[in-house]
Amino acid sequence: MITIGKAKVEEVLEIKKLLYKTWISTYSNLYSLEAINKITSEWHSVKLMTEQILDPSRLFLIAKDGDKIVGMCNTASVVNKKNKINIQRLHIDPKYQRQGIGTNLINKVIGAFPDAKKIDLEVEKQNEQAISFYKKNGYKIISEKEFEVQGVKMPCYIMEKILTSSKFPLK
Repeated sequence: MITIGKAKVEEVLEIKKLLYKTWISTYSNLYSLEAINKITSEWHSVKLMTEQILDPSRLFLIAKDGDKIVGMCNTASVVNKKNKINIQRLHIDPKYQRQGIGTNLINKVIGAFPDAKKIDLEVEKQNEQAISFYKKNGYKIISEKEFEVQGVKMPCYIMEKILTSSKFPLK
């Protein structure tokens, strides 16, 4: 059975392994191993994720199958002045994809912020599987952006969904 809860600092190393596994699975046909290592070492550092887990202005959730972390989702910040949630990361172990875990994680995030009117995120333009997932869940592409991490350029879409109600409370 899959359970969802808040991440703990002592789980950071396991979360980092999950993130690396999903990056290799998703991006190894788009970026070199060296580029993936550069990006993940900066974006998924133990120090950065520990700070994010401890930051009260963020929500950092994990999905577990028993004791094994199989998914994660974290917000860049709690609802801002515009009543908008920003999803910073959503990653599901490739062996657990297409089982509703990503949707359940996002629903828990939305439920944690009942006043939110919108939710947005950035997704790499060539990540067709993720774009399809978000579109199927009601997100629309609203703009484009390019990240550069240690010399690696990543073209992204910004996707947004208008929220009608928050009916998935975080327990």
